[in-house]
Amino acid sequence: MTTSRQHTDRASRIEPGTPSGQDHEVQGAALVRLAEELKLTGTDVDELVYDMVHRGASDAYNSGSRPELGDLDAFDAVHDDADERASAINNTGLTGQVAALVAAFGQQQTERMLRDAADSVSG
Repeated sequence: MTTSRQHTDRASRIEPGTPSGQDHEVQGAALVRLAEELKLTGTDVDELVYDMVHRGASDAYNSGSRPELGDLDAFDAVHDDADERASAINNTGLTGQVAALVAAFGQQQTERMLRDAADSVSG
């Protein structure tokens, strides 16, 4: 899967109609509560974070990131970096994971992703 770099950079930019940082925190807190109600743990959300970060890495690779490296080396480098970023996010626990997902995808999409993850875990 690929996603645009805007997903990974979105939290650092103010876009028209974008909720303030405080609004993101409120949304994130509500989604953490939802995840807990759905009996999700940080481990259950790990894969969502890895997918999110690797989407950005795929887009970076496809956009010519790391041109100083050969094709396979560039692919490996951007995805190795993505593994490290995803691991760091996952190590922050459910609150940090949800915050990263909200920053990348917004509140509604993150809620759908959490509900889908809960269905996968329970089913």
